[in-house]
Amino acid sequence: MNILHLGLLAGVLTSCAVLPQIYRAVRTRQVRDISVWQPVLLVVGMGFWLLYGILINDLPLITANIFSIACNLLLITLKIFYAETRAPSKVSS
Repeated sequence: MNILHLGLLAGVLTSCAVLPQIYRAVRTRQVRDISVWQPVLLVVGMGFWLLYGILINDLPLITANIFSIACNLLLITLKIFYAETRAPSKVSS
């Protein structure tokens, strides 16, 4: 295994970490227990890693961060969309 393959494997494994949460959110439409700040902070941090990867022309950093940013943006979108559609209705007394 060369160093490029090692970087790609690390990127795939860490990038896929959010997929179970996305799957659960889509399947259950339940996002109440998901903090929106965790994926927001990850997107900001990964944006810097992506910029760094572009500047040093590092394919594993670039591809892993593009995929991770897309997944975390999807999770943020699901959090916002399902939170609005599942907001408890106010019953006037």
